Amino acid sequence: MYFKNNFSNSLFEKGHRTITLGAILLGGVLFFLGILIFAYPTLIAYLIGAIILFAGLSVLFASWKLWKFRNEITRLDKSDNDFLHYSKPKISRSHITYVRW
Repeated sequence: MYFKNNFSNSLFEKGHRTITLGAILLGGVLFFLGILIFAYPTLIAYLIGAIILFAGLSVLFASWKLWKFRNEITRLDKSDNDFLHYSKPKISRSHITYVRW
């Protein structure tokens, strides 16, 4: 008996080709980076400095967002509590009523 195979071999070939290409590209980039580090030893310091710089910038950005979020929360808390604090009614005598007889 012959059963229809819904999974063709090309599906597995594409996945294998993608993994192989990714591994080759990663190996090539790492090899090139190794050559650059041996040629220019200060490149290691630059890479570490860049990592520290981007980590500091990301922490500053996250803390700025949290600070803005805290300000929004406190503003919402103040607006919610305003109606609970009733003040004495103030009588305004600025308008004049005319009565005609």
